[in-house]
Amino acid sequence: MPEPSDRNMAPRNRSIIGLAGRALRVLISFALAVALALIVLLVLGSLATGSDLRNGYQPDADIAPVVDLLSMVFGGASFIMFVTPTLTILPALVAVIVGEVVEVRSLLYYLVAGGLSMAALPLLSAPVDSRFDPHYLAIFATAGFAGGLAYWLLAGRKA
Repeated sequence: MPEPSDRNMAPRNRSIIGLAGRALRVLISFALAVALALIVLLVLGSLATGSDLRNGYQPDADIAPVVDLLSMVFGGASFIMFVTPTLTILPALVAVIVGEVVEVRSLLYYLVAGGLSMAALPLLSAPVDSRFDPHYLAIFATAGFAGGLAYWLLAGRKA
């Protein structure tokens, strides 16, 4: 009778159907995690940019609700126009591939990898001499944490 530790050391016998099913699960989970991270990024970015726009203008009390709404809309639009060119899934894809190959099941790995991969986007796409507002890096990292958590819940726990 094999010892319990011997079972864990033996290579897994995976069938083609099992591998294809796992690949499909990983692809769907990754797509959903990226979608969630994008939604969080756009919502938080729109709120922050709209707040910046609103703080630059002090409207009369009569039109304050309209100014708040328009600042959110234009803040979201400007955030999307400036952020969309930096959106790439390459860092997150590398984190997922490493996690799947090494069979990482740790929630901490996917949270940190998601946060770092999203926080790396503005840093990798910016000119060398530019500086970033830490507030926006926190928005990117938060979106990555949400995406990492979603991926771990959908596929990472069973790597």
